[in-house]
Amino acid sequence: MHRRSKLSVLVLTALLLAPAAARAAERSELWKSNCAKCHGDDGKAQTDEGKMKGARDLTNGKWQKTIADSRMIRSITKGRDKMPAFGAVLTPEQIQDLVKEVRTLPAAK
Repeated sequence: MHRRSKLSVLVLTALLLAPAAARAAERSELWKSNCAKCHGDDGKAQTDEGKMKGARDLTNGKWQKTIADSRMIRSITKGRDKMPAFGAVLTPEQIQDLVKEVRTLPAAK
């Protein structure tokens, strides 16, 4: 019976971790080539570059609830603090797609 309990814990852990891994795998090429370096695949900004630049954790629940899409568009387009401007390299449609992608990140409490 003890062996069965260990197996149940392993299966449950795998099921809980699978959605997060799947979401990271689902990040767009646009995200991977422009955002992941600092914000990571998960949006938590725990990459070396993200920590060095003080990148925002895009999964912060309070931030997710209070930030307007227009503000994110402006930050991506014009840059903010140590975040570079992407307005010269991305189209308005690509920037809008990134904002939508940020909204798919699971908001932590």
